[in-house]
Amino acid sequence: MNTQIRFNNVGVLPVPFDWMLQPDIKTLPLRHHKSKKPDVVYVMDEDHPRKRTMYSFRFNANSESLKRKVWQNWHAIGWEDIEVGHAFISATYYDFDDPDFDGAKYRVTWFVRFSHDGTPEKYTGDPNGEFWGWTIDSVSSVCAFEREPRDKTPITYEYYCKNLAGKRVAFEMTGNGQYDCEKKAKKKIDEDPNLSDYTGYCFVSKGVAA
Repeated sequence: MNTQIRFNNVGVLPVPFDWMLQPDIKTLPLRHHKSKKPDVVYVMDEDHPRKRTMYSFRFNANSESLKRKVWQNWHAIGWEDIEVGHAFISATYYDFDDPDFDGAKYRVTWFVRFSHDGTPEKYTGDPNGEFWGWTIDSVSSVCAFEREPRDKTPITYEYYCKNLAGKRVAFEMTGNGQYDCEKKAKKKIDEDPNLSDYTGYCFVSKGVAA
């Protein structure tokens, strides 16, 4: 694998499955840890868990994976020396909003080596200089909920909401499976200025699977 990202640069972490959205990150400069800032993940010292090491990163605000919030509960712990360091960085991939698959929940862990021997100018100016930055050596995952294809058999539900006068309104919606049906019903309520306060639904009928 051996994916490399230089310090203070943008890159993506590799993922164990090609259907996962890759985390788009910005590695921060060394010693950025001296002042704690919001929206930054710090690698904590494995021997002193409340102490920050010099390694940290944040997320690219334009990242599709960040917009969809599929990566959650980041944790990073590791070790640092004068010239090198390492870390185990982990996060949960949580996605139950895929139109084709019925949810996925995986805990993914990356093992990262950090190298910062000498100066960064030596690396940028000398092709034989040592690499300054992250080297991701491996990625592994543990599955909690494995994604499965959604059932797209036509199905009809009756949905309930309220109008502007506070009176109950009911309407039927048919979609290709429950997920599609729910999305269509939500869109109808969101786009109709006279409807609000979705309150529930009940099953009406189901077609024959294709």
